[in-house]
Amino acid sequence: PEALQKIISALSCSDDNLYVELLFQLTWRRFPLEEAVRIWAAITEHKKELEKALEREVGFRVAALDYLFSVEKILQGARLVARAEFESILTFVNIDEVTGVHSRRYFNERLGEELGRARRYSHPLSMFIIDLDNFKQVNDRCGHVEGDSVLRKVGRMLMDTTRQADVVCRFGGDEFAVLLPETGSEDAGRTAERIRLAAADISIPGEDEPGNVTLSIGCAAFPESCDEAEEMLALADQMCLDVKRAGKNGVRIAPAG
Repeated sequence: PEALQKIISALSCSDDNLYVELLFQLTWRRFPLEEAVRIWAAITEHKKELEKALEREVGFRVAALDYLFSVEKILQGARLVARAEFESILTFVNIDEVTGVHSRRYFNERLGEELGRARRYSHPLSMFIIDLDNFKQVNDRCGHVEGDSVLRKVGRMLMDTTRQADVVCRFGGDEFAVLLPETGSEDAGRTAERIRLAAADISIPGEDEPGNVTLSIGCAAFPESCDEAEEMLALADQMCLDVKRAGKNGVRIAPAG
């Protein structure tokens, strides 16, 4: 659809331009760049407030309409894009096109939401940073088409070995991340080990050096080892790096702070 093509063009230019295009597709009004970024952040926060007040999930489109019409009264009688089309746009933005798991953008939004919920209800929250060991060699030896196939298999495996409530995303080129609501470090460690073992069933093509996927997994947990989202990301990433330095193919959980 034309709307998706515009989103693709916005994504290729800058992250901020994406918000201009998303708001345009939602409202048919093109906001200046800085205002679009501010409005999108305000809608996201408004969605959280509505969910807290109503004690149920609120769709982003509903939150946007309520905010734009009732809170800031930015829109008066504006024409709105069809729900199905807007949902397809959000899906495109929130899903990694190679692996089919969530995008990093979506993960970052959910991390803030889940951390706020964990803090509010005194629930634990854990997170993994997962790195595919020696993945550059896979691309160099087999090409990017086969490399993408391996990434897709890892993405499917992560979806199969985690719960529906968990959030799986492709974090970078050969990195994935998993968010585990209401999960402390002990249970997270068991899940990480299950993921590591499942990865061994994924074969890596190659006539000369066929093999199997191995993973380095770092884990951080709120409130045991960290308090803020940035700290959680940095700590899980550091644990993953420690595994790689120690020889790869392992799990390391951040110690209680």
